[in-house]
Amino acid sequence: MTLNHSFCRALLALALWIVMPAANAYLLSTHANNDPRPSPITSPGNLLVVSGTATATDNGVPNQYPGKVLCPGATVPCQFGPVASPIIIDSGGYRFVSAMNCTSFVSFYCASHNDTSVTVNTNMTWDQAISAWRARYGNSVSRYNAYTYGGGGVTQRMCTSWATYAGNRASNSYFLPGADSCGPPPIPPNQCNVSGGSVTLDHGTLKVGEITGKKVEVSRQVTCTRDASVTYTVASGNPVDLGNGLRSTIAVNGFNAGQVLRLPGGTSNLKIASTLTDQGAVAGPFSKTIVLIQNLL
Repeated sequence: MTLNHSFCRALLALALWIVMPAANAYLLSTHANNDPRPSPITSPGNLLVVSGTATATDNGVPNQYPGKVLCPGATVPCQFGPVASPIIIDSGGYRFVSAMNCTSFVSFYCASHNDTSVTVNTNMTWDQAISAWRARYGNSVSRYNAYTYGGGGVTQRMCTSWATYAGNRASNSYFLPGADSCGPPPIPPNQCNVSGGSVTLDHGTLKVGEITGKKVEVSRQVTCTRDASVTYTVASGNPVDLGNGLRSTIAVNGFNAGQVLRLPGGTSNLKIASTLTDQGAVAGPFSKTIVLIQNLL
């Protein structure tokens, strides 16, 4: 009886040891959202930024990043945390590095005034570095200005990583293997902005019997982020009833309002025209205020 009792206790102890969670068992990951917009970093001025998250999950598998912390170059201590690390197009794989939530292109500022990193040194293991990060931030952090990358066709691959760093260049950084994520760069939504304010299409004085086909045209500039398919529609319908037996057909760049036209990327002319039709016109003044609605397809 005594032997059986001791044997059962030994089995119980062994079973408890097997299911105990391992300490310092972390899996690092990053996630960038598809919500591009101008970066708060104003120099250079072609940078974009997206919101995102960085996570250090305790998954029960210890020592996934073996060895000691590597600080770039001879810079010890250094910063450790999530970064944007986009690959620049036509650069042989060059990457610039921007700390998560960095809002200044001055690398010293982001390395020393950063709210998403911790200071580490080369005497620490990676698990100890991650533990220090979790002690400050918890399991994950999310930021609105999370990851910065180059707009205007500059970025070939949008990458986010966990890294040690001492500046904003890849040569001043060490990317922790297996703790990064890459994909196509998020593309900002297209925009076409018309300048010049409201448009007045003034037909002047007309003679009864000489109205149909009379046309006036006004130009405005339109600037699109990139090539766009656009429709311009009249809120009250097209043709427009002007009263006194007159109708006006509104056209943009030669296309009647409601038809699809192509606008190039950059700035171009937008020609807005009114062409009259006599529907039994009688003498007297006429006018109409309309709303021209722009729709990007």
